Amino acid sequence: MTSTARIEVGQRFCDNCSISIKKKLQVIEDIKNVQLYPKESLITFNFIKANKLSIALNVLSEIGYPEKGERINIPQFLKSACRC
Repeated sequence: MTSTARIEVGQRFCDNCSISIKKKLQVIEDIKNVQLYPKESLITFNFIKANKLSIALNVLSEIGYPEKGERINIPQFLKSACRC
């Protein structure tokens, strides 16, 4: 059964940065239909297994887009990929 993730991230991103975020998520096995909404800081995708959602959330944190409300204290994770 396929589930849909709807993740509001704490960092804003632009249309250009959406491309790199999408590429990072699409390499995760069983993550499909990745959609990004820069104006809302929202990312959606379909997944089959719960551990894939966890992997996706970790990837987003690693590239500087943790889920809104997440507290990350590691300095290299605090900078978003967006330099626009």
